[in-house]
Amino acid sequence: MRFLSNVDFLMFTKTVASCESLSIVTTFRRLLSSVDSVMGSKIAMLYESLSTFVTFIGLLSSVDSLMFSKTGAICESLSTFVTFIRLLSSVDSLMNSNMGALCKSLSTVITFIRFLSSVDSLMVSKMGALCESLSTLLTFIRLLSSVNYLMFSKTGTICISLSTFITFIRLLSSVDSLMVSKMGALCESLSTLLTFIRLLSSVDSLMVSKTGV
Repeated sequence: MRFLSNVDFLMFTKTVASCESLSIVTTFRRLLSSVDSVMGSKIAMLYESLSTFVTFIGLLSSVDSLMFSKTGAICESLSTFVTFIRLLSSVDSLMNSNMGALCKSLSTVITFIRFLSSVDSLMVSKMGALCESLSTLLTFIRLLSSVNYLMFSKTGTICISLSTFITFIRLLSSVDSLMVSKMGALCESLSTLLTFIRLLSSVDSLMVSKTGV
C-alpha cells in the first residue's frame, strides 16, 4: 500500500509538471503571437517606407548623373533591404513551423495526461480490489481465531474427561485390589468350611460305627 501511495504521488507530481509545461508552452505561444504582430506592423511600416522611397527615387530620376550614381547606391541599399525583408519572411515561416511543432507537442502532452488519468483510475480500482481482499483476509483470520478458541475449549473438555477417566481407572484398580482381598478371605473361609465339613464327616462316620457296635 505504501508502494501504491508513492506511485500515486509520483503520478500527481508528473501531472503537475505537465500542467506547468503546458502553461509555459501557452505563454511562449502568446509571446510568439505578440512577436508576429509586431513583425507584421514593422513590415507594413517598411512597405510604406519603401513606397515613399520609390517615390523619392522617381523624383531623383529627373536630377543629373550625380544623383543617378546616388540612386545606384540607394538601389544597392534597397536590394539589401529587400534581402532583409526576405530574411524576415523566412523567420516568420520558421516561427510558424515551430508553432506547429509546439502544437503537436501540446497534443502529445494532453494525450499523456489522459493516459495518466486512465492509469490513476486503474490504480484506484486495483486499490479497491486490494481493500476487499484485505477485508476477506481479516474475516478469515477472525474465523480462524474463533475456530482456535473453540478447539482450545474442546481440548480443555477432553482433558477434563481424560482426568475423569484416569480417576475411574484408579477407582477400578482400588476396587480390583479390594475384590482380590475379599476373594482371599472367601477362599480362607471356604477352606475352613471344607475342613469343618470333613470334620463333620469324620464325626458322622464315627457315630455310625459307634451305633453299629
